[in-house]
Amino acid sequence: MIDLHSHILPGIDDGSQSFEESINMARLAVESGVTVMAVTPHCMNDRSKEVREKVLVLRDILKEAQIPLKLCMGMEIFGTEYTSRLLREKRLFTLNKSKYPLVEFSFSTSGESETEILQDMIWSGYKPLVAHPERYEFIRENPEIINIWKKMGCLFQINRGSLLGRFGSDIQNMAHSLVKRGFADVVASDAHSEKMRTPYLKDVYDMITEKYSYDMGDKLFNYNPKRILKNEDVISLEPDWYR
Repeated sequence: MIDLHSHILPGIDDGSQSFEESINMARLAVESGVTVMAVTPHCMNDRSKEVREKVLVLRDILKEAQIPLKLCMGMEIFGTEYTSRLLREKRLFTLNKSKYPLVEFSFSTSGESETEILQDMIWSGYKPLVAHPERYEFIRENPEIINIWKKMGCLFQINRGSLLGRFGSDIQNMAHSLVKRGFADVVASDAHSEKMRTPYLKDVYDMITEKYSYDMGDKLFNYNPKRILKNEDVISLEPDWYR
């Protein structure tokens, strides 16, 4: 499996706090069947040098520890009016240097400015992968916003914890609705530690394949993530639109 959303990089944000914890997270990910992980620390402004340097160090540490986990560069970008410019200037990272930036927003806002930010990114040639849309209150209150973002060309990443009910029933129901209706493009761990919000994906993969289908599991955990990292188009069927 491929995990496109993780906070495994130590000492950058609210994720891993040490290289030791990062090693334990990597081992847990591999045990669950993950072979490739995008390193996506929270970023809003230019932290490219800091992120790049720590990724190189962590890669060496995992190699020395003989942990077979490939790390790809990325960021979980907090979307602002400056995001498109910073992406064009290479001061914010897309996923593995692709056209796909992983983008998040505030959990309590209206959705209006977020739509403008996403549109600006699309006009700049990017294909935003929106992180955990099920967790945004404005999406749950007005899911037709998802229709707008989908028609604009956005992709959607659903969290493991959301599908498993770790953030409450409302978020869980929204996450499954996005999968069932065909809006979900990727499921990822959004891992923050080795004990809470972990990078263990096998449980949610098994749940998706049992509840929906093997093909759905392959699409969300392998096929689409692989295409994103290879900078290839992700082809989606028309979803069951919210009305």
